[in-house]
Amino acid sequence: MNNKKLGFGLMRLPALDPDDPAKIDIEQTKKMVDIFLERGFTYFDTAWMYCGFASENATKEALVKRHPVIALLLLQSFMLVLLKLKKIVIEFLMNS
Repeated sequence: MNNKKLGFGLMRLPALDPDDPAKIDIEQTKKMVDIFLERGFTYFDTAWMYCGFASENATKEALVKRHPVIALLLLQSFMLVLLKLKKIVIEFLMNS
């Protein structure tokens, strides 16, 4: 793994429709990912809620399907709020 520290955040990707962030311009995203990798960077960050819940699928199309994953560092962010909410709901149901 290389030592470059810059990460590619897949939170705000180019959209085909400015009013709908889930309509990601995959071809432009592929170009951006390719340039990032060509420059020697390998760290990517995504989360299920980014880009109207479409970032992970875009990541799969632009990155995972096209580049060897062994050479990449892909971080998937997860909202701890959801875990806390799940715990609250479970406690509520168990005590009702």
